[in-house]
Amino acid sequence: MGSADRWPDLTGKSWANKTSGEMTDSEVDDARASFEAVGRRDYEGEWLSRHGLPYGD
Repeated sequence: MGSADRWPDLTGKSWANKTSGEMTDSEVDDARASFEAVGRRDYEGEWLSRHGLPYGD
């Protein structure tokens, strides 16, 4: 099973039904950590952007 097959437990997550634009900085931090814990990089770009860091090229 590759990391793309893994999904974090979203039970009780305030951000679970929001788009990244609707999420607070704290929710983006939590989302990034939740996905990172299962080997995924979801929310990485949003997290970097909110911290003023480049993503990609």
